[in-house]
Amino acid sequence: MWRSALNLFVTVRWRVPANALAQSGKLVGMAARQSASNNHLAEAMALLIRNQAAFVEQIARNDQERLALQIRTKEWQSGSEEWQRRTEEWQRKTEEWQRKTEEWQRKSEEWQRKSDNRFAKIEAQLVELPAKIVQAVLDQLPRIKKEIGFKSPG
Repeated sequence: MWRSALNLFVTVRWRVPANALAQSGKLVGMAARQSASNNHLAEAMALLIRNQAAFVEQIARNDQERLALQIRTKEWQSGSEEWQRRTEEWQRKTEEWQRKTEEWQRKSEEWQRKSDNRFAKIEAQLVELPAKIVQAVLDQLPRIKKEIGFKSPG
């Protein structure tokens, strides 16, 4: 009898001369057991092969799904980068617009200030205008009297 130390199952074999087995009728029984044992082994091997095929098939499906996910991820990243580029472009344009608006507002305020000063000067001149006209006429009056030959009574 011998036992395999590496195998979890204990294998027992008896060494008996073949003619003794034949005489006792055990040879036929052993052949049947060996055939059944071989049948179980064949079934186990077939099951193992089917399981390995299913495993390989599952690995192939997983690889396909992984590749599909990688492609979608790259597409998403590409779309995300495009969105980020557009956002940065929009932000740049917005900042430029804001800068131009602030410049326009500054120029508007400057123009308004200059206009206010001009209008103030014009208003001051208009207020003084009647007095200047009267003064100019009064200043010219003696010359005009002389030219027309006006003599004052008295």
